[in-house]
Amino acid sequence: MSWSKVLILGSAALLFSGAVYAEKITCPTVLKEGNKTYRMNLVDVFVGPPEELASLLPDTDEEMVWTLKDSQDYAREHNTAVFLVCQYKGTKKTATLKVPQTAQKCSAGYGNSKDDFYASCE
Repeated sequence: MSWSKVLILGSAALLFSGAVYAEKITCPTVLKEGNKTYRMNLVDVFVGPPEELASLLPDTDEEMVWTLKDSQDYAREHNTAVFLVCQYKGTKKTATLKVPQTAQKCSAGYGNSKDDFYASCE
């Protein structure tokens, strides 16, 4: 195979690899403010800016999972985005993350203990 074909095939593989793998975002598990540390204890997913209060419900009552296909389509049609808002116990400060357009779901839950709360979208 000639070098030009290898270069073209390699470039195509790199170009299309981004379409297969969605970028992942993760809420910071703690928020530090001065000498205080706050642990994440709640998350919310919004279509559009969170101040517009278009919060999404999780897929089921049993799990904190949000399937995003319809929400991502709606956001694109309305020239906005989906946002993940991370909330922390003991403060009103939040971390707001724009969910990548390639993300297909967001999820949240507890790790090994009730203090280990996580949330991400991918």
